[in-house]
Amino acid sequence: MIVPIFIQMIEDPVDQDWMTDLYTKYYKLMISTAAFYLGDHQDVEEIVNDSLLSLYEKIDRIRSLEPKALTSYIVITVRNTSFSYLRRRKLINKHFKYLSDSGKENISATDDVERQVEARDQLEIVHGIINTLSENEQAAIRLRFEMGLDCKEIAEILEVSPDAVRQTILRARNHIQKALHRGEVRA
Repeated sequence: MIVPIFIQMIEDPVDQDWMTDLYTKYYKLMISTAAFYLGDHQDVEEIVNDSLLSLYEKIDRIRSLEPKALTSYIVITVRNTSFSYLRRRKLINKHFKYLSDSGKENISATDDVERQVEARDQLEIVHGIINTLSENEQAAIRLRFEMGLDCKEIAEILEVSPDAVRQTILRARNHIQKALHRGEVRA
């Protein structure tokens, strides 16, 4: 495993060692998170490097996090970096699509667009609710439903038993459902 150049160029040896350890320990998790969202290996490496740069910019904050919180923070950083990358790529593709003559054929029917907008709005509401959950519930829900990990894998990451993960996910889902019903939003 080759440490990224920017880590090797960090002047403070303490920061450099800490980032090297972070990279070594969480490399597989960062790669699998980015691959979940992107699929393309070249893009995955780029996302991991961009995420590491974002993490380095917040080194003072993340250095003091406990392992569970740090793991969640890393996953969320890689996820957000992946989403930003996909948005940029989508905007570029969209720009070129509308420049082409065949772009008009790609526009969906009104019903489909309305359903897509409604689904996106509901998803944003659910993400907002997830952000109000406890740190453990957020981590378990995101690892399960955003990354597709099973309870055993989540248990290893969070350093708890698979049964504890199942209970945490169940509790989180109940909180989400109650919040949706209070807001009279369809799940």
